[in-house]
Amino acid sequence: MTDTVHLGLPFIEGSQAQKHVTHNEALRILDAVVQIGVLDTDRTTPPLAPAGGDRHIVASGATGAWSGQADAVAVFEDGTWRFLTPKLGWCAWSDADGALLVYDGAAWTEATGSGAMPGSVAQLGINDTASAPNLLTVRSNAALFNAVAVAGGGTGDIRLQISKEASAKTASLVFSDAFSGRAEFGLIGSDAFKLKVSNDGSTFVEALAIDQSSGNATFPRGLALTGVISPSQITSNQNDYTPTGIAFASVVNLSSDALRSVSGLAGGAEGRIITLINTGSQIVSLLSESASSMAANRFALGSDLAIGAKQAVILRYDGTASRWYAVARPGGREVLTANRTYYVRTDGNDSNDGLTNTSGGAFLTIQRAINVAAGLDLSIYSITIQVADGTYTGGAIVNAPWIGAGDVTLQGNVSTPANVVISTTGVHCISVQNNGRLRVGGVKFQTMTFGIALAATSGGKIDIVSPVNFGACATFHMNADGGGKILCSSNYTISGNTPAHAVAISFGYFYVAGNTITITGSPSLGTFAQSTRTGYMEWISNTFSGSATGARYSTATGGAIFVNGGGTSYLPGNSAGSVTSPGWYG
Repeated sequence: MTDTVHLGLPFIEGSQAQKHVTHNEALRILDAVVQIGVLDTDRTTPPLAPAGGDRHIVASGATGAWSGQADAVAVFEDGTWRFLTPKLGWCAWSDADGALLVYDGAAWTEATGSGAMPGSVAQLGINDTASAPNLLTVRSNAALFNAVAVAGGGTGDIRLQISKEASAKTASLVFSDAFSGRAEFGLIGSDAFKLKVSNDGSTFVEALAIDQSSGNATFPRGLALTGVISPSQITSNQNDYTPTGIAFASVVNLSSDALRSVSGLAGGAEGRIITLINTGSQIVSLLSESASSMAANRFALGSDLAIGAKQAVILRYDGTASRWYAVARPGGREVLTANRTYYVRTDGNDSNDGLTNTSGGAFLTIQRAINVAAGLDLSIYSITIQVADGTYTGGAIVNAPWIGAGDVTLQGNVSTPANVVISTTGVHCISVQNNGRLRVGGVKFQTMTFGIALAATSGGKIDIVSPVNFGACATFHMNADGGGKILCSSNYTISGNTPAHAVAISFGYFYVAGNTITITGSPSLGTFAQSTRTGYMEWISNTFSGSATGARYSTATGGAIFVNGGGTSYLPGNSAGSVTSPGWYG
C-alpha cells in the first residue's frame, strides 16, 4: 500500500530517496482537504485568474482543464490545477452557497439546516434533546418568527401553518402547566375552530366552536358577563345617562325610587353590547327616539320600553345609525283576558302579587300596583286598584300610557272617601304625565311642605269618576299643565286649605260639569280657579254647597275660564275674581 485509505496521502517508503518530496506532497493534500472551504460548486470552467490555493468543487459537464473532473475538489497550486477525488463522508463549506456540503459517495449535498438548500433531519433539538413524538424540541424563554421584508426578496408576510392529515384528525396548539394541558385551540377532531379548557390535563371542556362554513360562533358552556356596575339609585328622569364606569361596563344594574325614564345612554360604540337589569322595585322606562338626549345616545326601540322589577334588556349599539337597539327585551307582557282587581292595604307587602284582599296577598303601596299595571297589556280590559281604608304616605306616578285600550282606576272608599287618605310630604299625591292616564275616586288627598293632590302634566289625563275629598294641600288641589287634562264627572268635597283649588297652565285643560261640589269648614282656597298662559277651564252647571275664602277666579296671559253664563259670582270665594288681558272669563 502506497497511500492512506481515506485521504490518499502518500506513504514514505523505506530507504526512499527524496523523502521530503513525499512528505510535502502529503502536506499539500492535507492542506487542501482538511477543513475544506471551497469558493463555489457550480463552475464548469476554471476561473481566468485564480489565486494560489483557490478551491472549487467541479460541476458536472466541466470543460477545459476541468474536463472529466466532476465532483472533484480542484485546487490551484504552483500555477496548475490539482484534482482531489472526494470520498464518502467528506465535508466542505461552500462560500457562494452559504452551506455545508457532504459527499454521499455519488454527489455533494447540503448537510440539513446549514443553508438554503433542501434537506431534512430525523429530529432536531434546540437547547434540549429531541425525542419522539416531539421530533422538534426547543427550550427557550422566547421565540421569534420574523417575515422576510419585500426589500429582502420576501413578501413581508409570515404564516405558521399547522396541517393535519384528515378532517377527523387534530391540528391545534396546547397550552400547559408543567406539561399538563390547560387550554387547547385549533381544529380539534373536525374542521371547526374550537377552544377547549381543562383543569387537570385529561378532561377538556369545549368553550367555543366556530363553524368553518358559516363563521357562526356557538358557546357550548355558559357565557359570563363581567364588568358589572351598580350606579346609585335613579331619583329623576335621566337624559344622556352616563353613570360612573359605563365606558367599561357590560352589565348595568339599575334601580329607581319611582317610575323613571331614561331617554339616552352614553358609551355607544359600533357593536357594543350592554345588559340593563332593573334590580329595584320600580319601573325604569327607556324612551324611544327622545329628543331629550343627544342623537348619538338615543334608543331606537319602536316604542318606549318599560323594564319592570327584576327584568332586563340587552342593547346593541349600531354605529352607522348612531342608536341603541334592543336585541333582547323583557319577557312578553301578560295580555289581560278579563277585567282585573289589584288590592292595596296598609298591612300588605309589595312582594305580594296583589290579587287577594288579605295582608298576605295585597300590595303595600299604590305605586307598586301602578307599576304592575304598567307591565301588562290591558287589551280591551280594565284594572281596578282597590285601596283599603287607611293612610298612605307615598305618592304615585303614572309616567306613560298603558298598553292596550283598557283603563286603570284608582279606587278607595267611594261611600266615605275620607277613610282612604293619601297624605304626602314634599311630593304630589297623584301625578300623571307623558300622555299617561288614570281614573280616580273614593280618596282624600292632603300634602305638606310641597305637593299637589292631582297633577296632570305633559299630556297626562286624570278622570275623577267617583267622589273624592280635597284636604289641605301645600301647593294646589289640582293642576293641569303642559297639555295635561283633568276631567270631573263626579261630586266631590273640599275640606282643606290650599293656595289654589284648580290651576290650568300652558294648554292645561279642566272640565267640571253637572256636579255638586261640597265645601266644608270654610277653607281658604287662595284662588278657586286660576288659568294662565293659555290654560283653559270649563265649569258648567255645577252646584256649590258651603263657603270658602279667597278669590273666585283669576285669568291672565291668554288663560280662559268658561262658566257658560254663570256670572262673576258663580265660583266659590269671598272676593271678586280678576281678569288680566288677554285673559278671559265668561
